[in-house]
Formats: sequence, structure tokens, C-alpha cells
Amino acid sequence: MQSLAHSTQRKPPMQIRALFLDIDGTLVGSNSLVSPVVLDSVRRARASGCNVVLCTGRTRYRTIPVADQLDPPSGYAVTSNGGVLSHLGTGVVVYRRLLPIPVALEVIRSIRQAGVEPFVYEDSDVPGVNGARVLHHPAADKTGMDPEDRRYRPHVDLMTDLPFRPVSVSAYGTPDRMRPLALYMRSRFAENVSIVESGTESGWGVEIYVSGISKQTGLEMLAARLEVDREETMAIGDHINDVEMLQWAGWGVAMGNAQPEVLAVADWITESVSNDGVACAIERFVIR
Repeated sequence: MQSLAHSTQRKPPMQIRALFLDIDGTLVGSNSLVSPVVLDSVRRARASGCNVVLCTGRTRYRTIPVADQLDPPSGYAVTSNGGVLSHLGTGVVVYRRLLPIPVALEVIRSIRQAGVEPFVYEDSDVPGVNGARVLHHPAADKTGMDPEDRRYRPHVDLMTDLPFRPVSVSAYGTPDRMRPLALYMRSRFAENVSIVESGTESGWGVEIYVSGISKQTGLEMLAARLEVDREETMAIGDHINDVEMLQWAGWGVAMGNAQPEVLAVADWITESVSNDGVACAIERFVIR
């Protein structure tokens, strides 16, 4: 492990009352399982009085299986990159910010014109898979899709009509295809939507949300709701969508496997996800 020097030379908070955890590449690896070492550290962080909050690009539907691995009851979660703030235990939605259908359709058409397939994500109050549909064009390449995942639904009228207001419209691929797409979308929509990059090297995502959305949006609102000062928070992440979260938190920790942009803004660098980096950071700064 190594510390990362910055001109600000910030010091870690004396007490961390809220811990914001990214999921993929941070809390879990590719198998989506929380390791026993990390699980124990999270449990002890909670026992010490620290609020542990999942803060992820996943939708609520895909966040719950990870949250259920942690000690119940499940608490608050910032999902869809800040598009939704909810309490997973009670199901109470604090806010949910959705794209207007005309804006979503314009985004869909622009992504397809760029030669990439869009995926349209639902986040409704209907429980289970029927409230978490993912629409795609019938002709879309289904490579990488789980054939057993009933969320994915072909939608003939994808270019002209949607049956719900989506939380996001997203596209996935390798970085060499997705990073140019992000630049293209920013040139067309930067003032009207939020464009977030996330994922992995093999499944880089470009995700479009309503304007003003980021993980930081959820952190700010939740910290106020929990009556926790910004200086009493710590955030851990690994991808570009975590940059604002780490910069906002009182103490920002990058995973050892983090993207260069994340390493550059971190106050401290922990071990990689395969070496239980979340546990290392919790032991050093939360349960000390």
C-alpha cells in the first residue's frame, strides 16, 4: 500500500461516520461476491457506528444481491450513478431522477447513429425483474448477455417510443470504442444530460442520465440526511465514475486496480480488489 501526496496534503478524518463504497472493482470482483475478509471489516465498521453506504452504477435491482451479502438490515444505497437514492431495507425511495422520454429517444438515436447499440434501463416501484427492464433493439448483438437474465427485452419501437421514463440509456464495449462515443455524446448533449463513464476494461460503459447526476449528488443529499459532516466521510472507488465521489468525501481512497484518473485524485491508495483493498482501508481509517 502507498500514500499519494497532493498539494493539499489533507489528513484523514479523526472519525469516519459514513463510508461510501463503490461495488464493481471495489467491494467485489468479477464474481460479484464479497470476500470473507472484506465482509468482516464491513461488519466491524458498522458495529463501530459507521454508516456503510453502497454507491454504484448498478441499478437497485442489481445492487440488492450484493447488499444482501452484508449484515442485514440493508441500509441506504446510491444507485444508477446517483440517479436514485433509496433505502434498500425499507424500499423507501428518497429520490429517483429519470430521463424525459423525448430526451431518451434522441440519445438512443444518436448512439445507434454512432454505430453502437443502446440499452435502456428502467428503475420503477414495481418489485423484481418486471420493474427493472432493460430494453434493446431486436437486432442488437446479444454477445455477453446472460440468456437467463429476464430483464433484457427486445423492443421493436426503440427508436420512436418507450413504455417508461428510463433512469439511463447506456452503451458498452471496449475503451477504444466507448471513449470516442463519450466524446461524441458530450459534443451533442453536454448541456442537457449527464454522461458518465464506468465499467471494466472489457465492458467500458457510457451511460446517459438526466442533467446534474453523479455519485456526488447522492453523497451530498445522504450525508445531510444522516446528519454527517462531509469531513466525517470516506469514499472508496476504482473507476472514472468515482472521481467526483472521492474528491467530495473527507477522505478519498482509490483501489490499487483503479483507473489513472482515480489514482490522480485520491488521498490514499489501497490494495487491489483481489487483495481485499476495502478491508485494508477500513482497518486503517475506520476501525483504528
